Amino acid sequence: MERLSVEERIFLYNSYMRSGESLEGALKKWRSQRNGQPVPSRSTVHGIVERFNRTGSVGDDTEALKTSQKRVRTPELITAVKEVLSEDPRISVRNLGRRLNISRETARTILADDLSLHPYKIQIVQPLTIENARERSEFANEICDLIDTKKLKPERIIFTDEAHFWLNGFVNRQNFRVWGSENPHMSVSRPLHPEKVTVWAGICSEGLIGPIFLHDKELINGEIYHRLLQEAFEKIDDLGLGPDFFWQQDGAPPHRTEVNLSLLRSRFGKRVIAKGFKEKFGEGINWPPYSPDLSACDFFLWGFLKDKVYKSSINSKEELRDRIREACSELDRATCTRVISSFEKRVRMLTLREGWHIEDVMV
Repeated sequence: MERLSVEERIFLYNSYMRSGESLEGALKKWRSQRNGQPVPSRSTVHGIVERFNRTGSVGDDTEALKTSQKRVRTPELITAVKEVLSEDPRISVRNLGRRLNISRETARTILADDLSLHPYKIQIVQPLTIENARERSEFANEICDLIDTKKLKPERIIFTDEAHFWLNGFVNRQNFRVWGSENPHMSVSRPLHPEKVTVWAGICSEGLIGPIFLHDKELINGEIYHRLLQEAFEKIDDLGLGPDFFWQQDGAPPHRTEVNLSLLRSRFGKRVIAKGFKEKFGEGINWPPYSPDLSACDFFLWGFLKDKVYKSSINSKEELRDRIREACSELDRATCTRVISSFEKRVRMLTLREGWHIEDVMV
C-alpha cells in the first residue's frame, strides 16, 4: 500500500464513504483539491476502508503488526513452514514469506536454522538403463557390506576426477534477467573457441590433493593421465596419508588403460575403486557407470571451486589458475571430512532406490 499521511487517508475515507461519492468521484475530488500530488490507486483506497472497518482507524494497524511479530519463529509458524514445504518443496523463500505473511529473512532463517534445510540445485544427470541401475545397486550393496564388516572406512577413500574451467565462466540465460520498459538487447560475448584450464584434483577426509593442472592445449589421454597419477602420488606422500587409503576414479577410457590400472595396483594393491580393475586383477571394486551423485568431486568439489572462482571476471588463464589455487586453499579439513561422510549416506540411500539416481536435485 502506498505511504500516505493520516490526514490524506482521512481525506480519502471521508470523500469515498461519508460523502456518498463513487470511488471515481473520490479520486476526482483528490485531483481537484490536491493538484500535483500522485493519485492513489484503487487498491489503496479499498485498503484504507478495509482497515477502518477492521480497526476503527485509518492509522497503521499496530496490533496486527504486534501479532505478526509474535508469530515470528514460533513453533506454530515452524510447523506451518513444514506444511507448506510438504505441499510445494520447490517454493522460493520469497513466495514462502508472502504465503505466511513473514519476511523473506525470517523464512530463510526458519528453513536453515530451525529445519536445517538446504536449497539444493538442480543436477543434470545421464539417463540410466535398467542394466546401469543394476550395476549401481550392486555397487552400493557391496560398499555397504564392506563398511558393515569393517573392511572399508569411507573416510579412507580418495575421490579423484578432472574438470574444465572456462576462462569466460558460464552465463545461465534462464536465470539472467534485466528489468526495464524497453528491451536493452543485452548480450554476452563469447569467443568461438573459448579458452579453458583443465585441472585434476582428489579429495579425502584429510584434505584436498592438488590441484594439478594440465599444460596448455593438452587433452587427457592414457599417457598424460599416467603423469597425473605420478604427480598425485607425490602429493599423497606430502600429506602423509597412510597405506590403508582406497583410490576412486570414474570409468573414463584414459583412466583404465592397462598401464594406468597396473600403476594403481602397484600403489594401492586391491584398494582400488575403478571400472575395469576387478576384471583385470580379480580384486578391487568396480566403479558403476553414470554415478556423479556418488563421487565427492562431482556432487561437491567442482561446484564449490567454481562458485569461488567465478565470483568476478577473469582476464587470463594464469589468473584463472591462481583463482583455482586460492579456492582450493579455502577448503578446510573439517569441510572435507563432512563431504566424505556423506558418501556412506548416499550409497545406503542408493540401496533403497534400487540403483536409480539418488535425487533429482543436488548441491
